[in-house]
Amino acid sequence: MDQTGHTPVYFPSCNFTAASPAAAKKLRGYLSGKMPVAGCCRTDKRPLTQADTAIYFCQACRETLEARQENRPAVENLFVYMERQGDFPWPDYAGLTVHVQDCWRDRQHPEVFRAVRAALAKMHVQVVELAENRERSTFCGSLHFEPQKPENQALLAQYPGTPLYQLPQEAQAALMREQVEKYTCPLAVTYCNRCTAGIAAGGGRAVHLVELMMGTYSPGVAL
Repeated sequence: MDQTGHTPVYFPSCNFTAASPAAAKKLRGYLSGKMPVAGCCRTDKRPLTQADTAIYFCQACRETLEARQENRPAVENLFVYMERQGDFPWPDYAGLTVHVQDCWRDRQHPEVFRAVRAALAKMHVQVVELAENRERSTFCGSLHFEPQKPENQALLAQYPGTPLYQLPQEAQAALMREQVEKYTCPLAVTYCNRCTAGIAAGGGRAVHLVELMMGTYSPGVAL
């Protein structure tokens, strides 16, 4: 039982686990000592109630959990939860300066914006804010993007009614490059799987916040 009187249950992100298995394993190991670890949010049918709190960090997991008609728990973002954990060994990245790429799907979740920056501060990471940050973000990789360049608007017009993630890869890359061109730091920190993939598709460098927290990311000499 946590400080709210609820029983926490950790819901891992399947996409993050596939993309970053070492970080996912370390996070699971840490959290499994504090709470049960669920399976996929779409298929795990354990009998949860409003007295349980699902700990998530994937926006798709949050949407799935909140849409449950039965066994619907309260939900809490992982980074909000981690901020309260006095035993977590936060890595030290002193000297690292990054952008935070906020996700459009968190516009209604200011607690996520705050907790992400609090986690970076605990790791001594300096943040250079983008103009389109927090609730002003329009980016979610190939899931949602509002292009500004006329040539990119013309590109989208060639595929009427086609979701962004179903566009040809070269078309997606052209749109993602528009976002990457806004960056002045060599690295962007994400906390959304689609944002991470979108930045990479646009030729940028991105690291998921969980990788930083778990100490599995090697910045390299370019930083």
